[in-house]
Amino acid sequence: MKNIISSITEKLPQVTTLPDGFYNGIWGGNIIELTYKNKTYELTTEEGIRGIGVKVVVEVLNGVATFDIIQL
Repeated sequence: MKNIISSITEKLPQVTTLPDGFYNGIWGGNIIELTYKNKTYELTTEEGIRGIGVKVVVEVLNGVATFDIIQL
């Protein structure tokens, strides 16, 4: 039996910003992926981590984004 694909979405890379606030994300390698207003964002970190699926919280304040690990 073949599984049916319900939709295909193009992911367009574009440099952007996020409004000030806190966002939950998933970190793997040197990429944090998060969703805001039904859009997926990829944030590149200066240092990477081995593994995938590490939960983080991203804080954006005055246009500067930082993050903390909330689960290893």
